[in-house]
Amino acid sequence: MPNESIAVLVKDLTTQLSAIAIEFGTRADRLATEDEAPDEAGPGQLDPRELAKQLLAQRMARFDHFPAELFHEPAWDMLLALFVAHEERRTMNVKTLVASAHAPVTTSQRWIDHLHKLKLIDRVIDPIDRRRMEISLSDHGFVAVTAYLRRLGAV
Repeated sequence: MPNESIAVLVKDLTTQLSAIAIEFGTRADRLATEDEAPDEAGPGQLDPRELAKQLLAQRMARFDHFPAELFHEPAWDMLLALFVAHEERRTMNVKTLVASAHAPVTTSQRWIDHLHKLKLIDRVIDPIDRRRMEISLSDHGFVAVTAYLRRLGAV
């Protein structure tokens, strides 16, 4: 009789563990699918990545019609460029980020330092070429830019 009760307990435990394994598998599949699917904008909203690209293109178009010194927001240009790079799973180094700012190198580098102090960006030394530094939006920076773009897209 004691062996029968142990056998029943083992069988019951096996059934429960199988159910848990199936549930974890289902959740893992759901998470993998969510990671692969692009963030969908709600009804009447633009996709934040597309909106960021449009904003960058609009900002560049101004230089075709007006003197560059009228428009100096290198920090915002860098944040938008980093957001697009993040969404496209690209990395940016200091050189490419500085080029996106349309400002002198020293000015851009000061803004990179300031954005890092504000915890909006992360800086990591390139593991392959230690002379280069990779720049990306921090989690805080990504949340802030995404929230702003979603708010613009809803208007």
